[in-house]
Amino acid sequence: MLLNDPVTLLLIIIPFGLMTTLMLCLSWFGVGGRHTPLLWWIAGDLLLAAYRIVSLLQPGIATGDYAWLGVLSPISAFLLNTTLLLLAIGAHSLALYQLSENIGSARRQACMLLGPPLIYGLGTCLLLHTSWIVPWFLSLVFITIGIQMCVTLPLRKRYRGAWGLLAGYAALLLFHGYNTVALLLDPIPPLSFDEPDMFSLTALAMDFMVSFLFTLCFALMLQEQLRQHIVQMSITDILTGALNRRGAVSTIFDSNGSIPRYPLAIAMIDLDNFKKINDQHGHAAGDAGLRLFAETVSQLKRKTDVFARWGGEEFLLAFPGTGIEEAQHFLARLRDALQADTGLSFPVRFSAGVAQTHTLDSQHDFEQLLRSVDKALYRAKIHRDRVEVVETADF
Repeated sequence: MLLNDPVTLLLIIIPFGLMTTLMLCLSWFGVGGRHTPLLWWIAGDLLLAAYRIVSLLQPGIATGDYAWLGVLSPISAFLLNTTLLLLAIGAHSLALYQLSENIGSARRQACMLLGPPLIYGLGTCLLLHTSWIVPWFLSLVFITIGIQMCVTLPLRKRYRGAWGLLAGYAALLLFHGYNTVALLLDPIPPLSFDEPDMFSLTALAMDFMVSFLFTLCFALMLQEQLRQHIVQMSITDILTGALNRRGAVSTIFDSNGSIPRYPLAIAMIDLDNFKKINDQHGHAAGDAGLRLFAETVSQLKRKTDVFARWGGEEFLLAFPGTGIEEAQHFLARLRDALQADTGLSFPVRFSAGVAQTHTLDSQHDFEQLLRSVDKALYRAKIHRDRVEVVETADF
């Protein structure tokens, strides 16, 4: 058996393809068994394995004791083979689409998976016995790879592995684009389907290289996503979903972000009568009040604002590019929102101290600013349900 024999190459590629699928199955334990993108990618790899196996099920491919494997006619093998490839590309596109955490409607996801095979099937009914069937199939492959490339482009900002996928897409688009144009300019005779249809050696080599590149890149993206998730958990308060103290400080002093942007307003907020709420209604009710407060702030704040649970019932809000008056206006809107019907058996009220700075050169300056805000908050807590601005004497 020689490597210039398509059957030999298929017998080599299929086990390696199943091994890469097994590698992804092992990733299951790292990212969790219900990781939908991983499940869709494994489904795509299994469809690719079936796509390669189908060609071996034609009469005349397997001989001797294995001749019984020839259960598919050449025309059936061609139709099943091409449909499986389009489905595999669609499953991989869906995996990448869900990895972006931009989950669209079920209809949109169904169109991404089933749209190209259905369009291909409709066209095949008309073109199967003409010279245009192969260009028609290649054009659908070109389009589905193009869709997958568009889905992957936004991911390159978050995952280095996306660059490997984009390189593979570029190679596939050049390969299938060239073949499509060549067949349109110099059409082949209609397929007779009177003998087994096998892959070309060039197509098998491209399949071998790109499929492994794709699986390895996707596995790398899964590891990157897991690492990002761990980092996010380390700076996030589990109960409220707000940043914790460590996350707030690292975000404010992140030189790569838009914070700090001056003037910078800081508000330290403390929920009123929180101990009384816990004593009278129970800690579960107190937790519900904390979550309600955090959800309300998250709905009102800007994307650039930093919101953190500083400790217990105390929260920090940082408003980059915002003055004292705007910060006070935000807190007034927050108070009004909390006075609406919240479904809780107790009101959620707060007191706050607010300050503004035009310079924040170090974490020491930040801690000094917080001490002055704490003094303003202490004055607000004397009366409760009010906001106090930092005074000169507080510094």
